Amino acid sequence: MKKFIRIGIIILLIGICNIILISNVNAETRNNNPLLMEILIDGKTIEPEFDQFITDYVMAIEKESIEIEAIPDDPNANVEIIGSTKLNIGKNDIEIKVTAEDKKTTQSYYLHITRGDVNKANANLKNIEVEGWNLNPKFNEKDTSYLVEYNGYIEKLNVNAIPENEKAKIEILDNDNFSSTIHIVTIRVTAEDGITTKEYKLTAKKAEEEVEDPSGIRKTENKDMQEENREEVNNKINVFIPIVVIIIIVLIIIVIRKRK
Repeated sequence: MKKFIRIGIIILLIGICNIILISNVNAETRNNNPLLMEILIDGKTIEPEFDQFITDYVMAIEKESIEIEAIPDDPNANVEIIGSTKLNIGKNDIEIKVTAEDKKTTQSYYLHITRGDVNKANANLKNIEVEGWNLNPKFNEKDTSYLVEYNGYIEKLNVNAIPENEKAKIEILDNDNFSSTIHIVTIRVTAEDGITTKEYKLTAKKAEEEVEDPSGIRKTENKDMQEENREEVNNKINVFIPIVVIIIIVLIIIVIRKRK
């Protein structure tokens, strides 16, 4: 009878150990994805079109109040809207903060909203041309950061920035003294209303040098890194669990034998 009781106790302890280990595994392997899948304003997709790797959006809205819905890429992530959705006349800044399931990894998206005449608040460019050099990626309505590779020696970029609203003001900043191999030129657009502003970045570099993605985020590398980190954690856990279980079983057997 005592033998069966001992066996039952061993099985019970092993079960408890497994539950504890599984709980720890679940905690360690929680998703670290803090990205959004979509941002909706009053049930409609935002303009310019949302991209989860682009974090700043400038827009104009005539309504007094709006409803924002931010849909996380991982349904277990937490989303917080920071800022009032009741808009003041003029510029309004709203932050959408995403905290991943692991409770540590975060990412913020920013909506820079001007309440007023939509046409007068238009600070978008419809094209950027750089004489003699190509933009990477090609100009589009979503991206505000571009890479320009050049050869030889140049003092500045010959930039032609074309606004959607011809009454908008264009400023080309930091476009001189190219003394280093990497230089960031800023195109600042001030809308007709004089309030709404939007900036575009041109990262100019010599072709033989390597530079980070101008947006500051390598899209493919970001996802690959998340997968690699998750796989590495899982591999370590898969090795660790059997060792811990064996140690616990051995300790239980030793304790029982000593009691005999």
